[in-house]
Amino acid sequence: MNKNSIGGIILAGGRSRRFGEQKAFVERAGLPFYHYAINAMKPIVDSMVLVTNDELIHRFQETKPFLSIITDVDNYAGLGPLAGIYSGMDHLDAELYLVSPIDVPFIETSVYHSLLNHFENGVDAIIPVVKGKMQPITSIFHQSLKSKIKDQLDQKALSPKQLFSKANVRFVEMDYDRAFLNINYQADYEQYVKE
Repeated sequence: MNKNSIGGIILAGGRSRRFGEQKAFVERAGLPFYHYAINAMKPIVDSMVLVTNDELIHRFQETKPFLSIITDVDNYAGLGPLAGIYSGMDHLDAELYLVSPIDVPFIETSVYHSLLNHFENGVDAIIPVVKGKMQPITSIFHQSLKSKIKDQLDQKALSPKQLFSKANVRFVEMDYDRAFLNINYQADYEQYVKE
């Protein structure tokens, strides 16, 4: 493994029930939401994977054929963000993994640069905290967490907080509140995104 390699994992496996339609393909300024995660990671990562579900994989493949697109590892399909992160880690060989959901259309490369500044040997994850709230899936994971994530998934323990209690995690206070804005409802879209 290249010890300096950085992979990107984009999580696109959610069903978007609260939003009412698939958020990945909703647009901000003419670009689908998931493009913002791609664009934020692209200047930093050596390789990137988008992890989605069986219902959406073909739609992503039609619109972004140059991007590696996978579904969750079979045993963990549909088990949430940790399953997507594990599946991405299993697919990409890297030391560090930048992680992003697809519903943060204001995410910027500068967020990941700031988080990377806090990495040092022995750190398993770098988790931003914005206004007192942990942002576990817009974060950086070290490859050392892969086996711990697998163990948790095997036990059906799906909470990132449980994982972090067993790891050396650096929590980083950040002021980039707009970059972490999650668009979960149509009202969020109307208020923050729609032009």
